[in-house]
Amino acid sequence: MRYVEIVSTDVDSFGDEEWDDLRAHLSEDEIAELGMFLVGNLGFHTFFGSLKFFPMFSPDGRLVSQEESAALYGDRPESLQGEAAE
Repeated sequence: MRYVEIVSTDVDSFGDEEWDDLRAHLSEDEIAELGMFLVGNLGFHTFFGSLKFFPMFSPDGRLVSQEESAALYGDRPESLQGEAAE
């Protein structure tokens, strides 16, 4: 999870220690696969953010329209990742 956070927030701080830690747990192919998954997801969310595409679900799990979602999340939707971990 540390890898995911660094790659998504401060990729320039990713150094030898992080690579060594990844290699202790994953093969080179698995590291490449994880990296491609992250790049795809980060790009996807960045692209949809530029379209002002709002989440399909309310925080309580209801399926909502884009208009209702905009009213719930405001002008710039933010990730619910913090809530998902709770």
